[in-house]
Order: sequence, then structure tokens, then C-alpha cells
Amino acid sequence: MERRKRQRRLHHRQRLTTALLTKISLAAISIVVVASAATFLTTYENAKQRVIEVLQQDLSPTLTRNQQLFNRIEQHGEILTRQFISRYQLLHDKPSSVEKFNNWYQQTSDGVFRLKPEFDQGVEVNGHYFQHLSAFLGPRDEPISQELKGRTIAAQMTLDALAPAWQNEVANTHFSMPENILIVYSQSHPWGLLADKGLIITDYSVVKSTLLSENPDREPNWTGLYHDISAGLWTITYQRPVDLNGRHLVNASFDVNLDQLLSDLTEKKRPNSEHMVLNQQGALIAASNLSTSDMTDHNTLVPENYDEPLYQAVSQIIGEGKLTQTPRVLESSLPEHVAIINKIKGPNWWYVTLYPQSEIKKQALVLPVKLVAAGIGLVLLILLIVYWLINQEVSKPLRVVAKVASMMGQRNYQDVLDNQPANIKAKGEVRQALTAFKHMAGRFIAAQQELERQVETRTAELAAANRQLDALAHLDGLTGLFNRRAFDRDLLAATKESRGDYLMLSDIDEFKPYNDNYGHDAGDQALKKIAACLQQKTPLKVYRYGGEELAIILPAASAAELEQQLNALREAVAQLGIEHQYKQAANSVLTISIGAAPIRPGEAPAEAIRRADKQLYKAKHKGRNAVVFEF
Repeated sequence: MERRKRQRRLHHRQRLTTALLTKISLAAISIVVVASAATFLTTYENAKQRVIEVLQQDLSPTLTRNQQLFNRIEQHGEILTRQFISRYQLLHDKPSSVEKFNNWYQQTSDGVFRLKPEFDQGVEVNGHYFQHLSAFLGPRDEPISQELKGRTIAAQMTLDALAPAWQNEVANTHFSMPENILIVYSQSHPWGLLADKGLIITDYSVVKSTLLSENPDREPNWTGLYHDISAGLWTITYQRPVDLNGRHLVNASFDVNLDQLLSDLTEKKRPNSEHMVLNQQGALIAASNLSTSDMTDHNTLVPENYDEPLYQAVSQIIGEGKLTQTPRVLESSLPEHVAIINKIKGPNWWYVTLYPQSEIKKQALVLPVKLVAAGIGLVLLILLIVYWLINQEVSKPLRVVAKVASMMGQRNYQDVLDNQPANIKAKGEVRQALTAFKHMAGRFIAAQQELERQVETRTAELAAANRQLDALAHLDGLTGLFNRRAFDRDLLAATKESRGDYLMLSDIDEFKPYNDNYGHDAGDQALKKIAACLQQKTPLKVYRYGGEELAIILPAASAAELEQQLNALREAVAQLGIEHQYKQAANSVLTISIGAAPIRPGEAPAEAIRRADKQLYKAKHKGRNAVVFEF
């Protein structure tokens, strides 16, 4: 009977609380809805225009910066043109120019000439130092005339004088000629050495666009985006035809690397924005959503071979020719996007930025949302007052239970144990619930502590096993030396630091005859003895680089110190006295040849290996059982 009375009282209080909260909430919601509707109707359009203006301001620094870059590149083209004409008039009919051509260029295949590789690697000729230059003189109908040789030398000398100053702005500087010739200054890709022997550069749109038949007005031009197969780069090119007395001599040209372009023009200024750069004809130069596969499939991207929906829509708008003034904001011409279209002078590119309409609407709704939030805050304040006014005998017990339940949900079991029901004004079922929570918390704590102990034990065991596996993964199974994986890891680390280390590569002399005559088991034993000898002789890591090739990364402050260390290792192996009666060399014991080279900071590991291996090769040809090093 008493329980039914308490249930009736609880039900009555619940109905009263629900009724009060429902009435107040409905009133507050009505106020918020009316205020939000009024705010939206009066401020949304203005807010939307302000958002678009801010988006335009975001683009201004990028447009200014790239416009200045294109202007500078075109100015560089003018300078390159003037300097070439001056040198051409001075050099083209000089016998010395023909002599230089004959000495500097070599025929690499039938009808194909290239500038010798040392002009890319670095060479001094008659007191003048050339570097990063390469040239390709491809197949042509006519033989190379004296004038063409002089013109080629004039172009090469012009590039050598001017191109190094521009490498921070362009990928390379080059001259192309209608006779299927290209001379390049590039610090990264020797195009003239990489070009296919059968390449006809005038068959492709880039150089073809400068020919008199294709460009009678002799206008400089910026190409669309294309893939340079020989250099393996995505690029755009600025070309300036150079004529003299009505004759097409060369094109003064610059390649701009796609990575440099995308890092700025197509960098997303806002999340979910898209950026496109198109040339005057509507060909796509760069885009933030341009896929690598689409770039690889086509040399240039136009509506006929690139069917990306946004690009198709933008290209159609530009093709209509109605964009007489820029910048233009198009809010309804593209599905689900707002387009901001600007024009970059010089190459006459269209710079198109697309923002989702949904994002702009979201930003324009910020002010109404703030008002809604204020209304919600007011509702919450009213509800707090109502909660304070509701019968304390209902609110307090519920808050106590909610607090303890929250502790349990957050796994704060110790707080539940410390929370004594006797200190809280709770009666009946609330006190029973709190006591039950306390017992549950105690069991959870004990279980959690046991689990943590087991996890800690398993973690320690796993760490020890991982350390053992890591050691096994980096050791050679036969010799106990560090293996090739460890060598690659440590050599890569050495190239990233400036420690003055040297890479030593050694090879057991005439080891194949030893294996063939004494047997592979004897060969394995000999290899183990030599490995153990090197380990005992040096505190440094010794690596098994190949079958009978061993390596060490060692420091040395001077050539004398390096030579002493290497000879000590060589002599120690010889002193093992491992008999080898089948050698061609005079001594009849196993010996090693050693080559070493410095590890240069920032170089590729393969380059350090190549240089050390070159010294090892010299040691072999020196008679074996020798040390040769580069200091």
C-alpha cells in the first residue's frame, strides 16, 4: 500500500514537471523561430554578398604574385632574345664556332648529335667553365651547315651566360630551332641526353606552334599543360620566336614546372574549393582536381579529351565568349557551385575558382545561427530557473543518481567509492541505488587493476620479442654481420647528417676460384673468418653488402687517418693466412681489396655506393690486396 502511494506521488510530480517544461519550451521555441525567420529574411542576402567579397579578397595575393611571375618570365624572354641575336651576329660565321661545335658535340647515332655529357656534369674549356648544359640535334633532311653550327654555339653560350640567374623561377631555360634542335640549361634534367634518338620536336604542338607556318604573326605564346616524356615532367612553356631578316632562327623558351604552378595557383584557399587555370583557347593548364592518370593519357587537356564535369562546364562558359570583363562572379551558371573568374594578363589565362554553393550558404547563415544560439541560450536559462523551482525532493535525488551514473559511465570508479551516500540527502531507492553503484565500482576497480597488470606483462613480453625480431631482421645469417637492410638504413641516415663519414666497400679477391676448388663449405668458413677478423679489428658496424662484399661506414679526419684504418683492415685479413693456391696473384692466401669514398650530406645513397664502388674497381685493377680511396 505504501509503495503504491509513493508511486502515485512520483507519477504526479513527473506529470507536473513535464507540463511545466513543455509549456515553457514551446513558448521559448516560438520566440526563437520568429526571431530567426525575421533575421534570415533581412540579413541573408547581404551576408551572402559579404562572403563572396571575402572569397575574392582571398584570391588577390595569388593573382598578383603569379601575374608578376609571368611578367618577369616574359621580360627574361626579351633579354634572352636580345643576347642571342648579339652573339649570333658575332659568332655564326666564325671558323672558331665551327671548331667548337666539332670539338664539343658528338654523333650518338645516325644523323643525331648531342652535346658531350661533361657539359652537363661540369667541364672547363679554355678557362671557361660549363655545367648543366645539354643539347639534342635530332634527325633532319639536310646536313648540319656551318651556319647552323655557329647558331648552335651562339645559343649554347647565351644559355651559359644568362640561364643560371633564372633557375629559382623556372624549371629550365632553352632554345629550340626549326631544324629539330634543342639546347637546354637545366640543373635537374639533361634533356639533350635523355631525348629519344628518333624524336622530331617540330611534330609536337609545343615547338610546332612557333613555326612560321603555324604562327605567321610571330607572337610569343604560353603552351597548355603537357607531359615532357624525355624529362618525365609535367610543365608549361613560354616561347618567344626569334627571327632575323625574315628567317626563323630559334625560340627563346622557359619551362615552368607544374609542381611550382600547382603549389600556388591551385592551392586550395578554402576547404572544398576548386581552382582551374585555362589558356585562351580553353585548354586546361592546371587544376586542383586534376588526376595523374588524366595527365598521363594526354599531352594537353582540352574538352575533347578530358571529360571532368566541372572543367567541361567552365570550358563551355569561356567558349561562349561572353566574359568581357573580369573578375566575374557567376552564381547560377554552374550546378551547385559559385564561380569567380579572373584573367591573368600576359599568357591570357583564365583563373577560375569554384566554391560549393552549400558552403557559401553555410557561411551566410552564421549570423542567423548566432541568433538562434542566443535564443537557445535564453531557453536554457529559463529551463534552469524552472529546474530550480521544481520540487527539491524530486530534483536532488535524480541529480545524485545522474552524478553517480555519470561517474560509472566515465569509469571513475574510485570517485564512486569515495562518494558516501550518508553525506547526501538521499532516501529509499536512491540510497539503495548508490550503494549498489558502490559495490559495482569496487568490482570494476579490482577487475581493471588485474587487466592492467596483465596488459603491462604482455606489453613487456611483446617489446622484448620485437627487439629480438628487429635484431634478427638486421643480421646476416651466415656471418653474424649486419645485413643489407641494416646497411641501407644506416647509409641513408649518414647521408642526412654532416658527420664526415666515409663508405668503405671491400671485396674478397678471387673468391670464386676459391669456392670452385675448395668447395662452398670452405668458402662459407673463410667468409666467417674474414667477417670475424673485421669485427675484432674495428668497433664500428661491419655489413655484408653482397656475396663476398663487405662494407663499413667509418669516420676519418684526414687522408692519412683514413688510409691507416683501411690498410689495417686489409693487412689483418691477409694475416689470417687462409690458403688459396688457385689465385692468379703472387701471394697464396685470401686477401681483400678496399675502395672508399666520402659520404656527402644530402646525396642519394646510391651515389655514395657508386663512388665507393668506383674506388674498389680501381683497387682491383691495381693488382688486388690494395686500398684506393677518394678524399
